[in-house]
Amino acid sequence: MPGLENTMAAIPGGGTVRKYGTAHWDGTEWRARIGPNLLYCRWLDPIQPKQGGNIVIDITKDDYGQASALVIGGYTEQPRPSTGVVLVVGIDELVIAGEDGVTYTTDRFLGSIGDYAVSDQLYITWDAAQPTVLGKVNDITITPPPGIVPEAPTAATGSTTLIATASDTYWGPGGWGSYATSRNGGEDVYGGYWAPNTVTGAWFYGNPRPELAGKTLERIEFRLPQRLYAGSGGAVTINLYAHTSPSRPGGDVTRVAGPFAVSVNPGETKGVIELPIDFAAPVAAGGGISLAGGTYAAFTSRLKDGESGKTTIYWRS
Repeated sequence: MPGLENTMAAIPGGGTVRKYGTAHWDGTEWRARIGPNLLYCRWLDPIQPKQGGNIVIDITKDDYGQASALVIGGYTEQPRPSTGVVLVVGIDELVIAGEDGVTYTTDRFLGSIGDYAVSDQLYITWDAAQPTVLGKVNDITITPPPGIVPEAPTAATGSTTLIATASDTYWGPGGWGSYATSRNGGEDVYGGYWAPNTVTGAWFYGNPRPELAGKTLERIEFRLPQRLYAGSGGAVTINLYAHTSPSRPGGDVTRVAGPFAVSVNPGETKGVIELPIDFAAPVAAGGGISLAGGTYAAFTSRLKDGESGKTTIYWRS
């Protein structure tokens, strides 16, 4: 990571430089991402990071030339509101108009959902970029911004974003992480047939999401990262599936929805694509996305691209 090494080399002994980056969970521990670099660091306590959330990192070099990094907190472009008013009381969520004029949806609140009603004035705190309602306040007046009108209780809508906790390639003779640049923890994702080998790839997201239980799943989006320069030099058609494994199983994953065909050019970052809705339930239940069959192709791992395989499920109560 020459860019970061140059930064640290420029710090005088006993000096500190402040950098801005994002939090990254690699499935085992949190690290700080500064540009393309992932940095081991200490975290000021308490800090509750969010995958991809903005953080401030102080890098200090001692008189012996050793550098250490300390995450001192998160940051936002604008302060978050401390008060708000209830717009909608859902089945298990509140829709709130913050004093900043922004609408927020949260399932974090003290007490039960029955304690709240439309037009209640609230006191809000924040952690991991998520609002938590601490209760009602009666000594302030909050008027919803123009155009935002409190409404009767109705079904709440929202979205849940899943960041891949692992990405990898399965090759029959060697298992997971034994093929090409998936070796040695590389986690690049390959799929298809390249003589004499047939390989499949997958993105994993960990345990089932309890916040999606009982919700009506309406749409699912998936971010396909950059296609690596492997295999055909032209456009290829790949097949995506939903699978049932929260992490790497003993053999290949079990694919239960798909295939969904996508055309990708060499070096192209396809970005966010909408998948068939029948992919949503297996992923919400702890499954993931698989690459199999189709034309041989390879894609960047979640270690090199923190949004590789990022999946968003849209729902309503």
